[in-house]
Amino acid sequence: MKHFFLASMLFGVASCGGGGGGEDGTTVTGNPSSSLLNDNPAPANARFQQYQNHLFELQPDELNMAGNTLFLKVYLDSGSVLFLGQIDKNSTFSLPVSVPTREKVLKYDLFSDFAGDERISGEVAL
Repeated sequence: MKHFFLASMLFGVASCGGGGGGEDGTTVTGNPSSSLLNDNPAPANARFQQYQNHLFELQPDELNMAGNTLFLKVYLDSGSVLFLGQIDKNSTFSLPVSVPTREKVLKYDLFSDFAGDERISGEVAL
């Protein structure tokens, strides 16, 4: 019984087929006739670029903050916070980010545990 079940499962998986991978050279143009993703495949050479990748870097030792503990907040104009946490005061902070292409600026705030330090805010153009 177990062998029969296994054989029927393998036959079912094998008969599913792959559906092709866009290798026939067809391209999709105009308005789709259906709202189903399966009915409207993207061409094999299609590129989707809703996001862009950037490397945010900050040199906290160049900012001359007196506090021993530094906290960093990296965020977008839309309010999305990309990073919020403690960073090392003596080394370069690097953060790879993926942001929507409509965003043009990354903002940051740097805080210290020392009451005499002012908050440092800045922007990085994308």
